[in-house]
Amino acid sequence: MSNHHRPLSRRGLVALLCGLCMQTSLPSHAQSSAPAPSAPLPADWAPTQLPRSYSFDLESTHTGQRYRIWVGLPHKAAPASGYPVLWALDGLASFPLMELARPRPPAAHESAQWRKKIGDEPSGLIVAIGYASGEAIDVNARALDYTPPTDAPTGDTFSSRHGGADAFLRFLTQELRPLLARHFAMDPRQHTLFGFSYGGLFALHTLSTQPQHFQRYWAASPSLWFGEHQTLKALPQRLASLDFQRHAALVMVTVGMDEQYPAQFASAEVRHKLQARTMVDNAERFARTLAHSGQAGLQVRVQTLAARDHQDMLMHGARHVIDFAFAPESAPPRP
Repeated sequence: MSNHHRPLSRRGLVALLCGLCMQTSLPSHAQSSAPAPSAPLPADWAPTQLPRSYSFDLESTHTGQRYRIWVGLPHKAAPASGYPVLWALDGLASFPLMELARPRPPAAHESAQWRKKIGDEPSGLIVAIGYASGEAIDVNARALDYTPPTDAPTGDTFSSRHGGADAFLRFLTQELRPLLARHFAMDPRQHTLFGFSYGGLFALHTLSTQPQHFQRYWAASPSLWFGEHQTLKALPQRLASLDFQRHAALVMVTVGMDEQYPAQFASAEVRHKLQARTMVDNAERFARTLAHSGQAGLQVRVQTLAARDHQDMLMHGARHVIDFAFAPESAPPRP
């Protein structure tokens, strides 16, 4: 993740929501690890919880990691084809942000205008994948899971273990998806993968290597600098072996202008990092390469947003990806 930040008010919103996320649906041992209050709390106080959601922990035989899964329940019955499914990486951070935007079931005494605003949207299932550590952003776990193997220098100054993307994809598609399919009717033609930063890199790596597993992809600020930009460099050759007419895909790539071209740099170190990682150039080049591939069935759009930095793109994506993921297949969103 970039070290360049916007003003504290924006960061404060992230901290607030991620703090909420870390308190929701955690096991009792995780709750007890928090510092004790200065005075005993009333007996009727309870840990906060997000509505219409369940959570469970699951250890993967493919990755060896232990995950915390949050399931956001649909607000109405499944269509005949099953629910569209939004798979959200960094789930303990992204899911609370999605709570601001996801549709709600009818409530007593609400106005018709409010019902139209929040409840008439298509229904869908959210599967948010986090880590049993309870960290909103588990820096080391995600660095391993979301990155492809590389022989090049990683460029990562925080984590030392990488290259687990293919094993993590097997966890998603061979362990977690079949488990959830026992309980929810899923539309096999409408699975969306949402990822931010390294998660965005994972989304684009999956798109360019095994696109059959998802039909819609939202890559927010993808870390395409990883491994000396290898995922970007390999894309033209990989496209030649992919068949998007058979595995159609809607793709959204987003990036903040301040991730490479801020009005001013916070320090010389930040300047060097942003100029080396070329986040904006990489995102636009990846999307352009996809768009110019001539592949039938592949629809691509890139959004470069002014006055937005790296963390901003998580909030932007979490807000907008629900409409992107749940729009009917008969009237898909413009990516």
